[in-house]
Amino acid sequence: MNRTLITLFLALTIVLVPFRPGVHGQGPSAPAAETKFKTEVVNRFNKKEVRVKVKLRNGSEVKGRITQTNDSGFSLTDEKTGSRTDIAYTDVLNVEGRGMSKTKKIAMGIGIGAGVLIAVVAYAITHLGD
Repeated sequence: MNRTLITLFLALTIVLVPFRPGVHGQGPSAPAAETKFKTEVVNRFNKKEVRVKVKLRNGSEVKGRITQTNDSGFSLTDEKTGSRTDIAYTDVLNVEGRGMSKTKKIAMGIGIGAGVLIAVVAYAITHLGD
């Protein structure tokens, strides 16, 4: 009897687990995230890597150039319209550069170079006796 109850309880638990209310966070905690994004934006501004894509906590996405930074936020200027948007660090969910990263570009170059080298070696091996 106990074994049947335990089996029934475990089966019911396994079936009902997906229906439990989940805890969905919005990312890192606010103070830690704020300092992280502030550091990233200031570093990008100082390195002149100002073209960014910013995802906000309300779900929207803003693209543009960082034109100004301060302690509480930063300003983005849209390249097409020239409109300026002030964004607080607390509203930011993610900041990423636009275009391919340097790492991706280097990996592509190495891949292309390796492919050319393999093709040349294969051609040389097949036409060695000609």
